[in-house]
Amino acid sequence: MKLLIKKAGLLKKGSDQLEAFDVLINEGKVEEIGQEIVAPGASVIDAQGKVLVPGLVDVHVHFREPGQEYKEDLRTGSFAAAAGGFTTVIGEPNTTPPIDTPSRLRRLLDEAERKSIIHFYSKAAITKGLMGKNLADIVNLKKAGAKAISDDGNPVPTRTLMRNALLKAMECGIPVSPHCEESASYREKMLHHQMLYVSPGARPYTAEAGFIQRDIELAEATGSPVHFSHVSLAKSVEMIANAKKRGVKVTAEVTPQHLVLTDQMAQEIGPNAKVNPPLRSDEDVAAIREGLASGAIDIIASDHAPHSPEEKNRPWDQAPFGVIGLETTLGVILTFLVRPRLLTLNQAIEKMTIMPARIFGLDQLGVGSLGAGVKADLTLIDLDRKWKVEASRFFSKGRNCPFDGWELYGKAILTLVDGRIVARDGNIVPEFISI
Repeated sequence: MKLLIKKAGLLKKGSDQLEAFDVLINEGKVEEIGQEIVAPGASVIDAQGKVLVPGLVDVHVHFREPGQEYKEDLRTGSFAAAAGGFTTVIGEPNTTPPIDTPSRLRRLLDEAERKSIIHFYSKAAITKGLMGKNLADIVNLKKAGAKAISDDGNPVPTRTLMRNALLKAMECGIPVSPHCEESASYREKMLHHQMLYVSPGARPYTAEAGFIQRDIELAEATGSPVHFSHVSLAKSVEMIANAKKRGVKVTAEVTPQHLVLTDQMAQEIGPNAKVNPPLRSDEDVAAIREGLASGAIDIIASDHAPHSPEEKNRPWDQAPFGVIGLETTLGVILTFLVRPRLLTLNQAIEKMTIMPARIFGLDQLGVGSLGAGVKADLTLIDLDRKWKVEASRFFSKGRNCPFDGWELYGKAILTLVDGRIVARDGNIVPEFISI
């Protein structure tokens, strides 16, 4: 089946200038990009006034399968992604049980082939059971399909173990993506042993910069690349920027919530704004915005982390960490960074497409680009579409959205995966719901 998208606005490289082109899609790939394409028998979509970009890529999501499907599963997570304009995601390994063996990873990827309407990939654990004691079988996890290794919310505890992880990852060519944060249980362990990164008496959840400093030093010493998840502190941005200037192979990501919300706003919103790392000060928000614009921070990722409404409706100190983001990320970035010109449209799209694809090796699979001969994973965006966030109507099982009730500008109105329309105007195409 052929599909012809007419007069779509395509971004010129390095510019926010749009030029109208026709895009012909055939057998799952972009067959031709040009002016006034004629394709008898093709289904035609009028995209005049809209922007066509490579399918959005999110390298940090929690689909909760296996083990916590009451929060989310591969199918509902993929629906949320498609509705938000994402065609490719990478899942975190902190499932139940964790993705720490090749067999578990293969089983998950096989399930995703059956259930997900978008491209789903997965990270694998750095250490067995995410326990921070013994390295997982990194070589065979890579062979089984892992796109990165991470212990998710548990930072690797010792320099020696992290150094060995970096060396093993470099040996087999897989990115290391540490979470430079401390969980409550991990903080207790470190305080008990009086380890370096959280000193006795320190405020909870302030160890990010210490872990980043350690891992930059190790990356510099070993020559191994490292990618930092959800950076949230001004000090972290400064260290990452300085490391890049020295030629250290370091990249980093930031979430929409850390780019827009502050610790003061979290108090007003309540548990639906409880995340780890926590929302920070106005000064930190300004610094990570500047770091994103300057290139110190490379990509935007949602850290989509659904919980059941019952869990998030508990008092603050009892509610779990995490917010959902797949269905709001694009709108939040366009509304609060692109419209006020803190970020150009081209920068925003690059940080949500080609940059994450390149860092995690997905560009080799044709992810993150738009050109003739490339597979047709595409997102059509209406930059002027004004819409209200209604979390109760999301495809995700989660309702823990800190932007619930907000008005946003800019929305994905068409999501194509392998040349097939899977979502239109934020709704999943009926034929995919019934599969």
